[in-house]
Amino acid sequence: MHSVFLNTYFHYEIIFGLVALEFIYLAIVFGLKNKFSINPQTDYKKSFTFLLGILVLFLALVWPVHYISEYYLFSAHMLQHIMISYIAPPLLLLGLNHKITDLLFKFKLSKYIFNFIFNPVFCFVLFNIVFGLWHIPNVYNLSVSFYKFHALEHTMFIISAIFMWWPLVTPSLIKPSLHYSLKLIYLFLLSIAQIIVFGIITYASENIYEHYQNSTYMFGLSPLEDQQLGGVIMKVGTALILMGLFIYYFFKWYLSEKRYE
Repeated sequence: MHSVFLNTYFHYEIIFGLVALEFIYLAIVFGLKNKFSINPQTDYKKSFTFLLGILVLFLALVWPVHYISEYYLFSAHMLQHIMISYIAPPLLLLGLNHKITDLLFKFKLSKYIFNFIFNPVFCFVLFNIVFGLWHIPNVYNLSVSFYKFHALEHTMFIISAIFMWWPLVTPSLIKPSLHYSLKLIYLFLLSIAQIIVFGIITYASENIYEHYQNSTYMFGLSPLEDQQLGGVIMKVGTALILMGLFIYYFFKWYLSEKRYE
């Protein structure tokens, strides 16, 4: 198992892309004559949050999770999917400020387009379709067999996840996040939508992802045990995040209502 980490490799194009994204972000927030600055305290706080999102993407897509998920463990791939869908995207969005996000709505045509695609129903449906389709066994096995197809999968996950998180954490003033009550409904429906994929993966009587047929034994797992572990990681990981947010928004809603009494 130790040799797995020693023999890993780096996708330098991903490293370059993440570094470039971070520098572009810093240039926008701290450059351009402070056109997109809020105030020093807010700028530094949000820049740290954005950097955390970049770091999560690095850990998931570069090292150490990616190599293991691509060649050895389905369960590691499910951990990777949680990181790029449920952890990194909200951090990236929270790292932006309203001056940046509201640029999307500056022009009449772009305002019309983004008002539609950031509709909560569209965001919800888009993410769950993307998430479900890429876990179909034949599609999944194809994605881990060809690098460009795999890169397309991860790109679609990240983009659709940003859409999914927009109604919850966007800083936009023009297209703001949902009311607390609607956030609770949105989170509940997200948790329900994941059950279908989770159930198929976890309760299958045989290994349905052939790519890992001979690679899991290095970690002391049979292919079926690895698949079941992946399903549990998917469901427990997403449940902890969604339930944690559900409780957080519930109390935020309660306190906001109490303030008006």
